[in-house]
Amino acid sequence: MRNKFTNTVENENEIKSKIINLSATLNLPKGTEAFISDVHGGYDRFSHIMRSGAGNISKKVSEVFSGKLMPVNQMKLSCLIYYPSEVLKETKNKITDADELEQWYMDSFNNLIEMLRYVANKYPKDLVQKAIQPDFWNITENLLMIDTNFKDKRLYYQGLLSSIERLNMADDFIIAISHAIQRLAIERIHIVGDIYDRGSHPDYVINYLINHWQNFDIEWGNHDILWMGSMAGSKLCMLNLIRICARYDNLKLLNEAYDIDMTSMIKLARHSYRPLPNFDPKVDLTQISEEDRMTDNCVQQAAAIMQFKLEGQAIKRRPEFEMDDRLLLDKLSQDKKSITINDKEYPIDNGCFQLVNPGNPYQISHPEQVVLIDLINQFIHSSKLNEHMWFMYDNGAMYVKHNGNLLLHGCVPTDEQGNFVKWQIDGRKYLGKDLSDYFQIILRDAMRHPTTGDCFNSDVLWYLWCGKDSPLFGKDKMTTFERYFIDDEDLQKETLNPFYELRKKEWFADRVKDEFDIEEEGHIIIGHTPDENEENLPIMSKGKIIQVNGGRPKMEHNGGFTLLYDSYGMQLLQLKPFISLSTSLKDLNDVILKRKIVENSVERKVVMDTDRGDKIKQRIADLSAELND
Repeated sequence: MRNKFTNTVENENEIKSKIINLSATLNLPKGTEAFISDVHGGYDRFSHIMRSGAGNISKKVSEVFSGKLMPVNQMKLSCLIYYPSEVLKETKNKITDADELEQWYMDSFNNLIEMLRYVANKYPKDLVQKAIQPDFWNITENLLMIDTNFKDKRLYYQGLLSSIERLNMADDFIIAISHAIQRLAIERIHIVGDIYDRGSHPDYVINYLINHWQNFDIEWGNHDILWMGSMAGSKLCMLNLIRICARYDNLKLLNEAYDIDMTSMIKLARHSYRPLPNFDPKVDLTQISEEDRMTDNCVQQAAAIMQFKLEGQAIKRRPEFEMDDRLLLDKLSQDKKSITINDKEYPIDNGCFQLVNPGNPYQISHPEQVVLIDLINQFIHSSKLNEHMWFMYDNGAMYVKHNGNLLLHGCVPTDEQGNFVKWQIDGRKYLGKDLSDYFQIILRDAMRHPTTGDCFNSDVLWYLWCGKDSPLFGKDKMTTFERYFIDDEDLQKETLNPFYELRKKEWFADRVKDEFDIEEEGHIIIGHTPDENEENLPIMSKGKIIQVNGGRPKMEHNGGFTLLYDSYGMQLLQLKPFISLSTSLKDLNDVILKRKIVENSVERKVVMDTDRGDKIKQRIADLSAELND
């Protein structure tokens, strides 16, 4: 019969065992962080970055197999790790000889286990186990632990691998190990804004994070706010969202991913508007049907006109937004063929103002109102949209401080002298960090209490999308109207906030770091739109500010920039452009075009030096206190 003393000793030993394991973890090397930005619904590109460890896996393959495998075979192994299912299918179609195929499997098993052992060496056992499919953990654990320098162990090792193949588990095993390497090559992923809009499958990106990744954070971008705001009931966010979906031929996303029926909008659009060249979708028109082209075109027009009307109403409700320059419908001529801006008259190209009432240009017509009520209620009540938007909220923020670095998507609104802009609302002024904190509070309240009414929260969420002092937008205005209707580059120009010029100054970087309580050695990592003519790697202020854009860059000659931060320091990677999956499978070159060292650590960083280490130290202190009670 067990006595109280025995149970007490066992409990004490269990606590001591936890303390020992946690203390040992503190001395493991710091895990690798990857920073990417501006995914913009491009799931295939995003998946390629994630599968390749943002370029980290090919680097580790080279470290392990340099002198063992030729470079071309190193890249073949990397490709197998990125796309195991596709490479398996291709290999079995290509290799018809049974003995040759068996040899390929054995070589692949050995190489993958060696790679897994290498990427797992900086993690405690429990984290390695989480990365591996449960069905294969016991087998994999044995393979990782075996020292093949001993003959008996080598025979046992080869017996395990032979049994895997004989029992028709080889393909599943290769896929499971490849996925585990992907997960362990990067400890944490930072998505520095704009998962949504333009690309066809932002929903796939969210599902991938939900189902396949454990350690990540999201810094919201202004395109993300459109979707979160729409779920919260902002009709202005919703109209911008619908217009952008139509612009990029993505209306089907709304129905297929989020069960939103666009029938009422399409009927209104096709009845009231006719296709115009300035509203053609921004896709290869030869790749879509004429019917889809016409629908995209007309829905864009309908959404844009309703957007301009509701924007006018919001601007008049909120004079504190200081956006009177966006009141344009009332500047149209009587015949709606010209517009007067700053006392100068401009011709209107291909106008579509037939539903604009000259006597009350910002009034929503009854047919438009019916459509708006139908759609906004669908957005609020879409269960899948709610699931994804709350996932975005729960795992995201306006900015994140992690391991001594500040992460944000857009900017810290600033004037030309480098002073943080004061945004006044309800008698209070917010600037710098407090401004971002304030906007996050508004977003949380709006999502918790969605409403279809025109309210303060809805107006502020729309301001986050396009307001001149929005930390997520970073420009003086959004010239949607001018770009659709007025052929004048000066009017179409959107001027960047002074932050983007000042970010090149070291003193300004220090001011931002002080505002957000970032230590001297920390960095500011931002996403958003890169400079179109950027030829050099985007490292500014002597490395204190770094811009990443690994998702969907404007520059077609490269695949954008990602940042890796491991125990040895930071390096910025310029990626090859992602063309397609088939191209990636055929192209046996590295995914990296260029590497640039941002920072080298004098001493290798360990877990003890990280935020995770702080949590572990607190856990050790709690266990020690429990032990002493």
